[in-house]
Amino acid sequence: MLAASVGSWAQEASTLKPVIVKDKYDRAEQTYQSGVTSTAKTPAAAKDVPQSLTVVNEKLIHDQGKDTFKEALQNVPGITFEAGEGGRIGDSIRLRGFSVSGDIYLDGIRDIAQYNRDTFNYDRIEVLRGSASMLFGRGSTGGVVNQVSRTPRLLTEHEVNVTVGDGKYLRTTGDFNFRMGEDSALRIGTMTTDWDGRADKASTQRRGLAADYRIGIGTTNEFLFSLYHLNYNDKPDLGGRWLEGRPAPFPADKWYGADSDYQKDSADIATLTWTHRWTDGSTLKTTLRDGHFKRDLWATQITAFPTGTTQANFGPSTIVNRGTQTRAGQEHHTFLQSDFLTKTQWFGRKNELLVGADLARERSDRDAYTGIALRPATTVALASNSPLPDTRVRNLATSFDSTALGVYVQDTITIAPHWKLVGGLRWDRFSGDFDRSGNAAPNNTPLSRSDGVLSKRAGILYQPTEEVSYYASYGTSFNTSGDLYQYDANSAKTPPESSRNLEVGAKWELYEGDLSVRTALARTDKFNERNTDVNQATGEYLLSGRRHTNSLEFEVAGRINPKWDVFTGLVFMHGVIDQAGSSPASQATVGLNPGLTPRRQANLWTTYKLTDKWRIGGGFTHVSENGPASANALLLANRAPAYTRWDSMLEYVYNENHTFKLNIDNMTNKVYYSSLYQQWPSQAPLRTVRATWTGKF
Repeated sequence: MLAASVGSWAQEASTLKPVIVKDKYDRAEQTYQSGVTSTAKTPAAAKDVPQSLTVVNEKLIHDQGKDTFKEALQNVPGITFEAGEGGRIGDSIRLRGFSVSGDIYLDGIRDIAQYNRDTFNYDRIEVLRGSASMLFGRGSTGGVVNQVSRTPRLLTEHEVNVTVGDGKYLRTTGDFNFRMGEDSALRIGTMTTDWDGRADKASTQRRGLAADYRIGIGTTNEFLFSLYHLNYNDKPDLGGRWLEGRPAPFPADKWYGADSDYQKDSADIATLTWTHRWTDGSTLKTTLRDGHFKRDLWATQITAFPTGTTQANFGPSTIVNRGTQTRAGQEHHTFLQSDFLTKTQWFGRKNELLVGADLARERSDRDAYTGIALRPATTVALASNSPLPDTRVRNLATSFDSTALGVYVQDTITIAPHWKLVGGLRWDRFSGDFDRSGNAAPNNTPLSRSDGVLSKRAGILYQPTEEVSYYASYGTSFNTSGDLYQYDANSAKTPPESSRNLEVGAKWELYEGDLSVRTALARTDKFNERNTDVNQATGEYLLSGRRHTNSLEFEVAGRINPKWDVFTGLVFMHGVIDQAGSSPASQATVGLNPGLTPRRQANLWTTYKLTDKWRIGGGFTHVSENGPASANALLLANRAPAYTRWDSMLEYVYNENHTFKLNIDNMTNKVYYSSLYQQWPSQAPLRTVRATWTGKF
């Protein structure tokens, strides 16, 4: 009778409708842990991913008051930043010393366009380290960075944040979530940001809007319609200049641009996602995205000092020669991606199977300006900002059209109790056509290239308990010559670069799962490396090169006790150029650090709840001596000094609907350089003080 009753209950349970739990969202109850992540294609806890994974979640971003993608990533040891990379505009970052400018994703779809991203619509940022072309296609030598957007929830709840600070800083964000029906919801995010920036001259004006409508939540067929718009009109600060291998000691309260300078960029993205669910738990998720991006830069660049200028005689009367950085373009990207996930039993073993395909159509137009007015020199003390007449003429210089197709399969097999094996293969075809007719001869002939590449991923996990996971992994990646939408006569004949990543690590869940701890030892190798910097001279552009980075990482994230939250990380990196081209200039780089690979990086952020009303927090960011990435030994000799920046926070909870927060960044007002390029280092902001009111209703 008992067996019959249980069998009857099980039969009834199989026909019950899904139960959807709805609750009020409360950021204060979150920790800094990663939770379920999506970067590895399959939804999983971080401990089930056999690679290093760091998640900067919404709570951490809010507590620190970070308003840009770049600032939020300062929480991730192993990430460094380029300053106005030669031919690029927008976020330009490196991971383990390798460029990830082409490895930025938005909700799992490539987000390669050149613009500066804002945090106003982020749920979290996921950083997966190591080669991952099997999951993502071209790129990912150092890893990938995935921005995860907020999505509508089945409740009506709203939040507004207003932040004021020095430098006439004013930022407003709104997060408005409306329940529209039994299984539908609408979420709208808004943002305005105005700041005078450094020296009350370099400034930013950003505006953002995100609208997401979700229907069929938790049902067999769920749809998500998303629109995203971001634009900004900035006066950019391209940085200073290297002098005798160190940053020239420009005063921190001066800006050497012109009042006519600007950077005007925009991003408009439309996304449609359909998720189909079967009763056995299998899912098919298909996403179609179309994005339009515009960029236009007219800015001042410090070019040189008079012969004989040294660190010792640099002073108020030193002449500062200036030039112009001016470029523009448009990009149109269309992506279609479909992933099928299912769990099966094959040969008595549990399998979690991923089968997917993606198709991309990308067009990038780059414009050139002629008739550029010369910028007059100034002095260190004067720092003249007089506007320039705009005599430029804008013409289309190049157009790059590419088509990329990828198909992939991955299986996670439980081979024995506590043991899992991960294996995957992917095949890609990338074809690019480069129209250079807008350039002067002989660089005006069309170029094209197609490549087919196979990528691999393998990992093994040993999980003796629910709280402990040990792993080893291997992955490959590739970079085609057209990754960043350009060819020249040499690169159009060059096969893809190849890379591999070997890693062993351990992940633990402590304090009943409230605190996540991980460590990893990894080696990333890149073979047949070429230098893709558009400013490199002929003879340095293509390298029969090889370099590697060894890294040892530690990370802690979560809650030590109900009052004490912590997020901290430490990485030791050793990057070396192993092989280079045959020219004397290239050979001189062998054995050197390739740049933007500092020996040590560390960060700490922690908060403590003093009472029900008061919470304090603070931490630091440390980067050891660092230099720019380059294929030139003389430029690699440029070094920015090590720095440690201290930040703090004080929060007062007036009631459950109103909170006040004070953030002080760079408390010691330290002058340091966090973004580096071959020709110039960029000075980071000095002390900033900002106060935020958060209202919920």
